Amino acid sequence: MAKIPRLDEYIEQQTDKFEKKRRLLILSHLSYKPTGEKVEEGFRYFACDIGQLVQAFSRQDFGAIAKLPFALDESGDADTSAVLLDLAYTRSGSVVAAQPVEYQNYNPIAVANPIVFEGERAKGLAALVRELDQSA
Repeated sequence: MAKIPRLDEYIEQQTDKFEKKRRLLILSHLSYKPTGEKVEEGFRYFACDIGQLVQAFSRQDFGAIAKLPFALDESGDADTSAVLLDLAYTRSGSVVAAQPVEYQNYNPIAVANPIVFEGERAKGLAALVRELDQSA
């Protein structure tokens, strides 16, 4: 069985749509070529079984994903867990990408292939994905 690439690896391999831009000597970021925008990277941890996230993800149902219970600490602030959705997107919503990940023995393991949306579908998901992103 072939290894599922992680979202960041997958995007970097899509050289027709994305490019790595260097800033200064060591800093770099991904850029979405059609618009020249910086690709933001984010994530959301969930307090549910990985199967629930994968099921909604396989239907490309981000509304259902947003309704899954988020991992929260005792104060109600965002927390970590073994179930994670990696996100990548531009601020304008010209591109949105996501992938479910599960931590197994402290290692992040991609459990489904990444999905990349462009155009109108991406724009329709942009606000929801920004709300999901707990790194923002």
